Amino acid sequence: MLISTGFVRSIFHVLFYFGIVRAQYDHCLLPTGCHRDDCCFNTVAKTGPVCDPIPGCAASFRPDCCRNARPVYTDYGIMYGYAILLDDPYGYHDHGSRYLEIWRSIPYARPPTRANSLRFRRPVPPVRSQEKYDATYFRGSCAQPVASPGAQFSTWATSPHEWDKRINFRQPEKFLTNTSEDCLYLNIYTLNETDSTGGGLLPGQARKLPILVFFDGMDHLTGTANRYPGHILAQLGVVVITVNYRLGPFGYLATESEHMKQAQASEMDNAAFGNYGLWDQVRALEFIKENARKFFGDPNQITVVGHGSAAADLSVHLLSRHSGLRKPPLFNRAILLSGSDQTEGGFTRCSEESAIYAKELARQVGCDLSNADNMMACLRSRSAVEIASAAAETRIHRPNWLTRPWSPTVDGDFIQNEPSALWKLGKFAAIPVIGGLAVDDSAVHALASLFRLQDSKVNNELQPIFKQRPNMIPLPSADFAGFSEDAISGGFNQMVRRDFARDPIAMTKTLLFEYTDWSNSSDSYKRWSMYRQAWTDRLLGSGLIQTLRYLSNGTPSIFPGHNLTQMYVFAYRSPGDPWARLLGAYGSSQLQYIFGIPRLTRLQRPDELQQEWRENLNLEPPDFQYTSLDRNMTDYMLYFISNFVKSGNATPIPVRNLTWDTYRPDNRTYLWLNLTSGYIQSRSHQPQLEQLGLGAGFDLRQNYKAYHYAYWKRLYPIQLTWLPRFTPPMPTPPYVVDYGTATISLSGILVLLCILTLAVLLLYCRKLRLLKK
Repeated sequence: MLISTGFVRSIFHVLFYFGIVRAQYDHCLLPTGCHRDDCCFNTVAKTGPVCDPIPGCAASFRPDCCRNARPVYTDYGIMYGYAILLDDPYGYHDHGSRYLEIWRSIPYARPPTRANSLRFRRPVPPVRSQEKYDATYFRGSCAQPVASPGAQFSTWATSPHEWDKRINFRQPEKFLTNTSEDCLYLNIYTLNETDSTGGGLLPGQARKLPILVFFDGMDHLTGTANRYPGHILAQLGVVVITVNYRLGPFGYLATESEHMKQAQASEMDNAAFGNYGLWDQVRALEFIKENARKFFGDPNQITVVGHGSAAADLSVHLLSRHSGLRKPPLFNRAILLSGSDQTEGGFTRCSEESAIYAKELARQVGCDLSNADNMMACLRSRSAVEIASAAAETRIHRPNWLTRPWSPTVDGDFIQNEPSALWKLGKFAAIPVIGGLAVDDSAVHALASLFRLQDSKVNNELQPIFKQRPNMIPLPSADFAGFSEDAISGGFNQMVRRDFARDPIAMTKTLLFEYTDWSNSSDSYKRWSMYRQAWTDRLLGSGLIQTLRYLSNGTPSIFPGHNLTQMYVFAYRSPGDPWARLLGAYGSSQLQYIFGIPRLTRLQRPDELQQEWRENLNLEPPDFQYTSLDRNMTDYMLYFISNFVKSGNATPIPVRNLTWDTYRPDNRTYLWLNLTSGYIQSRSHQPQLEQLGLGAGFDLRQNYKAYHYAYWKRLYPIQLTWLPRFTPPMPTPPYVVDYGTATISLSGILVLLCILTLAVLLLYCRKLRLLKK
């Protein structure tokens, strides 16, 4: 009886404890197919050392002298990576038997450089080799605009790209400015384990893990794979691969129109056919499929993840016979984070625009525009720094809504027709797709737009927001209270003028009306929140929702199947993140939780954290301490991502009593992602999160921002063409009509009298001349 009572008490305690843990969210979420504690997310990765030296080793090749060297034999060389032993503060393993294996900057194509005569050409596979290759350190990121070292705050604050680089996943200055055309590399993170006796590594061929391939990009102009550590994601039994590809004109410059591209049989020296960034991504996926098993990956389970403009590229891949529609396809699932082909700059809507941008670029770097041969030869001869700097200054010079320089273009080959036409015809890959965005995804664009106003009154509002720090980026002030209506009005006015609005004053008033919370129109903080959301709706939301509708409405004609589309909205704001107070749930904040960054910082002192991140991750640690709520949020995001990568189902087990439903034409369902602990932000007049619409936790909702998205897609492009109307139309009174008639009649009579008088004078003068003769 005692045993029975003890047993019952034990069961009760376990259930009670499990209930408490589950209520606090800080519990183990098991990915699909895993039934062991070591599948939990509660493991902190140790990031180094890169080399554990072998005593007495004097080999000329440094990785040969490391105990933790990990060579992999490929057709393009012996890739020497390294392994690190994972820390295990939760005691799931007695001897820390798990290893994370890392290879950095493995080349998947030859350098597309000026010296190799491969600039503005499709990627070529690397040269076959059996030489040793040091894959223990990062090479440079792809050439892109970079602010000069030590640039003044006022110099770069007008650029959303510079804000993005300095807020999240910040790289030390030497890595931030390390860019090159020689950049077609990928980084691999994969988990391996010792056997139960602590002996050698398990045979790589015996394990095939699903693969996650991550592409990053912002406006097809900036981005790098080197700032995203895959340490935490890889611990979930997923091979994590981050890929660099060409950006800006190096990846998207095109000089030929669509009909000429369709006729071209091969690349020519006097022309650029564009979409080189897309071809880079295809080449990277080909390399991954070829070598997946050598890195413990499954070539038949590849999930591509794109963020920002890279998500727009992945949308195009779904439509292309060279990737998504390939047989067999290069990937099996896709996640679109904050972007799609229908967003602004997702692709070039008019192919002739690409040639205009190419000429504008050539003009800026001093090339001859009169001859195509000379122009292309000149562009291929200029330095990468010159072209990258000029690319950032290339602007749209005529009305062309949603188009931006350096975007994919319809070439008749990779993109055979307008994406919208292909979507409607059902010519897309029928695979599971998740698409979504953050509530304030384009907040950095909104902030940069106010700095671009160069208005003294607005500057007086901007300056007190930031706390200056020596040799560091300034942080937002905790008592930030929002912006005035004049500042927001100026931002909207600048927006519509850059879109070539014919009546910018009227359109500015329209946007102010649409994005004002009329229940509390005097709240300056809410006014700023609505302005951030206006930029997000315009740049991302309205276009992303269109792509998701195409995916859910259409029936794929190539691979028929049922709807496999899901949508999310990320609304979480970290209680400790100073940027969340200013930027809300900004775009790159969701990546912190997808990559498990809150789990990388736990149980470490600030000095240890800074040294380890700089030496081994090539990143600066965050400016704040993550909380338990942050760690809970990253656990959930890791749970969703890892399950989707493994099975195509993000919620095989309900999370908080929710199963993620599909995004269908009849319901437009999306998953609202948020966690709250009941805290209220420090400002005394700050509305509670519930009043901001951010109070609820995880939830299934429908028809996200349907009204605002309809405005941007249906009405805003038409409003841009409306001419100014200085007076309202009204019926003309009868007396005005009579007055006008009388005036016209009298004017006609006067004109006739003048003509007659002139005729008489001419006759009289002629008669006088005759009499004199």
